[in-house]
Amino acid sequence: MIQRSKEAIRRGIVLYISGTGVYGLGIALCRSLPYLQKILSGTTQQTLLYFYWSFLIISPFYYFFFSTRYSTSRPYFVVCALKKIFWHIARGEFWKRIRQREVHHPETLQNGGILQNNTFLEKEEKTALLFMGVKFFFLPLMVNFFINNFNSLLQFKKSFITIILSLGSGGFLEGSTFPWYSALLTLAFTIDTFVFAVGYTFESRSLRNTVRSVEPTLLGWAVALICYPPFNSLVGKYVPWGANDHVLFWNEGITSIFRFVLIALLLIYVAATLALGMRSSNLTNRGIVCTFPYSLVRHPAYISKNLIWWLTLLPVINWKFALGMAFWTIIYGLRAITEEKHLSQDQDYVEYKKKVKWMFIPYVI
Repeated sequence: MIQRSKEAIRRGIVLYISGTGVYGLGIALCRSLPYLQKILSGTTQQTLLYFYWSFLIISPFYYFFFSTRYSTSRPYFVVCALKKIFWHIARGEFWKRIRQREVHHPETLQNGGILQNNTFLEKEEKTALLFMGVKFFFLPLMVNFFINNFNSLLQFKKSFITIILSLGSGGFLEGSTFPWYSALLTLAFTIDTFVFAVGYTFESRSLRNTVRSVEPTLLGWAVALICYPPFNSLVGKYVPWGANDHVLFWNEGITSIFRFVLIALLLIYVAATLALGMRSSNLTNRGIVCTFPYSLVRHPAYISKNLIWWLTLLPVINWKFALGMAFWTIIYGLRAITEEKHLSQDQDYVEYKKKVKWMFIPYVI
């Protein structure tokens, strides 16, 4: 009994130090990298710091009293993976092993799975290391997006009051500018970024959102990351962008019709996020969701987002804007393809594809 208590204490200390170190590294990166210092607001930086302090205070109770195995801690496996990688680098064996994979298993490079296909990391270590990369990249961005959207939402209090007061009279249908249109857009983006921020923050079996696997290929990571800062801004210097959520169409009546269509598409987009719930996360498999709108098509968020962009591009379209939008449509198509390849390693997703046969548009594609 005493021996078991000593082991529990040792395990708790190891898990706590691992979490403190790994998450501390994430905080240090957010507060030291020039780009993140530039784009993350002071409120975002403070919020991330509050997350870290909360972890420091709360996690010991979990690690020392409720944790019964090392697999309950993702940072622990990150530390194990980094230790092995640095050890192999120090011994000059890391790149040697990769070169051997190139010769004997060329599909490793073709699929971009250098890390995923090495021979010295365990599955849990690979998954933990890749997911921590996902977390470090996306969590600060989503928290920052949410805070900015929420602050903007507070400026639309009068617009929401107008919606409520005008529902009975039909007055909210008047005019092409729709005083509530921007408010609904901001509300949708606030909900979307909040759900994703929560999804990146928490992972637990009780929440049914543990990570089963992480996208293993360089192509899968590339087409996902290019859609977010700073990469989309870099691409934007060379790929023209003409879409605008607030564009006015050819006359007031047509603008009214299009804005109802845009709101409907945006509702599908938000419904997809809400369906994912705590499983919301890029580049990961945290369990297969098959409720609406995933019961209709397999990638409802991607198709709704792209349709919104194409529709808002119509009033200003030219060949440069069309080529630019075609580029982003291809990017999202590649995201869907790489996700399907990754998720199809899960038998649950294979069964899901049998039930939902269409990727983007029912009975079309």
